[in-house]
Amino acid sequence: MDDKASLRVFLYIRVSTIEQAKEGYSVGAQEERLRAYAKAKNYTVVKTYIDPAYSGSNMNRPALQEMIKQVELGAADLVLVYKLDRLSRSQKDTLYLIEDVFLKHSVDFVSMNESFDTSTPFGRAMIGILSVFAQLEREQIRERTMMGKEERAKEGKWHGGGGKSRTVKGYDYIDGQLIINEYEAECVKTIFDEYLRGTGLNTLFKLVLKKYPNVINSETTVRNILSNPIYIGKIKHKGELFEGEHSSIISIDQFNQVQDLMKKRANTSDPARKRYLLSGLLYCGHCGARMTGRSGGKLKNGTPMRYYACHSKQYALRNLKKVEPCDKTHEKKQVLEQYIINEIKKINIGFVTNYRLGETSDVSSKINTLENEISNLDKQISKLVDLYSLDKIPLEIMSKKIEALDDEKEKVKLHIDELKSEHVPNNFDEIKKTVSQLATFDWDNEETEQKRLIVAKLINKIIVSNDNIIIDWAF
Repeated sequence: MDDKASLRVFLYIRVSTIEQAKEGYSVGAQEERLRAYAKAKNYTVVKTYIDPAYSGSNMNRPALQEMIKQVELGAADLVLVYKLDRLSRSQKDTLYLIEDVFLKHSVDFVSMNESFDTSTPFGRAMIGILSVFAQLEREQIRERTMMGKEERAKEGKWHGGGGKSRTVKGYDYIDGQLIINEYEAECVKTIFDEYLRGTGLNTLFKLVLKKYPNVINSETTVRNILSNPIYIGKIKHKGELFEGEHSSIISIDQFNQVQDLMKKRANTSDPARKRYLLSGLLYCGHCGARMTGRSGGKLKNGTPMRYYACHSKQYALRNLKKVEPCDKTHEKKQVLEQYIINEIKKINIGFVTNYRLGETSDVSSKINTLENEISNLDKQISKLVDLYSLDKIPLEIMSKKIEALDDEKEKVKLHIDELKSEHVPNNFDEIKKTVSQLATFDWDNEETEQKRLIVAKLINKIIVSNDNIIIDWAF
């Protein structure tokens, strides 16, 4: 690349939301200076790639990804940016782009502000040093953000926000403040009032769904509302409660009554209910009615036969019948409960995350691809170790290759973590705590009420047909 007058150049521009207002960082300002620099060097600007309002902490940026593809196709000789951290704030990503993308395809990289050019050894060395400081700045920003959340909680300010899906029912988030939404607040009050009257969660969900359309979307949301101290004017952060600036929707006395009742219902003393692990969760897949535990007749050893049956199939109250007659056969208690237990035993944190993402989602597909890539890298490392043990590869070469593969693994793992973190459910900590107990939970010897607690936390409902069982997980 001695003839720099003939170089084909890509301009890359990135601004984050905060930086858009800063002098010298806007899209227009960067492009103007880059084009002036290219003109002075007599470069030919082939294309300008712009990522507006994108973070430099990762490479999930559309313009950057498109530029990488064109670099790999040989469409440019040089990539020009205004400042190094416009390319990336991650040390690993910066070095990956320069060494494994640009230089690998004979494309040089120039950071105009720092006056570094990768066509020189000094330039490559200095860019590596500067990328360390870019990474340090990113970590400092993250630390300040976490400290800011804690300070907001101590000051009574809610640390949520970021769109309608991130707000809490009963409030609107306006100018950094939680303001009561009168319509949604009435829904919240109804949930607390009805629960204290003895209304079950599923019936309560159906009631508010009909009375307050488009406010509550699941039985889990009802359960979360009943246990959220935000409605008594408190802010919860890392397990601690702080006095909030916002107005309460219900009284502390009513909230405490609900918490006591929830504990009692979870640890019910009704002997008949204790015998049936799935009470309150089962629904007929043919008519939609509830299925309840029943007994009748005796086995050869003299013990009563226990099973689950559809209300519409039994002599139930008229208002509980859905169709008449229903084709649903009864389910043997032991067989059905063991099936559900076996399904719960399969659960781990990965299962929870993937279920949330959905097996057909693009994100889930990306994660599967990345996990396969990690397996491939592990196999390559294993082969190198085998070659070394057979004296077929020098230690120095093996070490360098393994180090490079380990670096690649870290990049892939970081990408997976970033994808998963964007799809973590709000109650993930509670779910994680419950899931962590599964490995040591003794399903054979624990009391039924302890089993019921686990099942109730992980499952919203179970729909049972004669030839199929569908589990609606609570996450």
